[in-house]
Amino acid sequence: MLLNFILLMTPECRSALLMGLALSIIPFLLGWLAAYAYYKVAALRQSNTDLEAETKRLNGSVNTLTAEGTDLRVKLTQADAQLEDRKSTISKLRSDFIILESERNLLRAAAAAVAGKGAARVTPEKITFNEVVYKWDDLKIVEGIGPKIEELLHTSGINTWRELADTAEAHLVQIIDDAGPRFQMHNPATWAEQARMADAEEWEALQKYQEELTGGRV
Repeated sequence: MLLNFILLMTPECRSALLMGLALSIIPFLLGWLAAYAYYKVAALRQSNTDLEAETKRLNGSVNTLTAEGTDLRVKLTQADAQLEDRKSTISKLRSDFIILESERNLLRAAAAAVAGKGAARVTPEKITFNEVVYKWDDLKIVEGIGPKIEELLHTSGINTWRELADTAEAHLVQIIDDAGPRFQMHNPATWAEQARMADAEEWEALQKYQEELTGGRV
């Protein structure tokens, strides 16, 4: 009906109608575009505000973590320094202990010489122990000491059962540690006691004691 009505209009009326429609639609479209643009700008502004707030929060977190990292770095440096000081103290104490043990052994030997009035001890050249013939003061009679360990002890100035009996366990451990990793499986905890028994010729006690050991360990 509307189409027929438009077709029946004169050309002047149709032109006027179309012009009126155009003038009505264009403002509507412009208004819609303006409203859409306003909405998008408002959304972008809100998004920008949110991003600025998030950036500020992240910057605060970064500053906090940076401060914590600096504090931890300072504490780590202090801990490293304290560790080095403690290592140095332990090394010095170990050296002092070995020196004191050596001085004690010298005094003990001097006291024994005075008590015996210098009398020389008569010992056999060889002895048989556990069906094995040993030379006197052969350190291999001690359970846990083989040829290589005996060589290390001789190099360190420990050549007799008496000297081994008077040597502190800490000194023996130091000798083994200094010899390298392949010797560190050995435990010298019982060597001095075994050597004392051998030097005192307590053969039955030494045999019974060694039966309870494995590689020189209880």
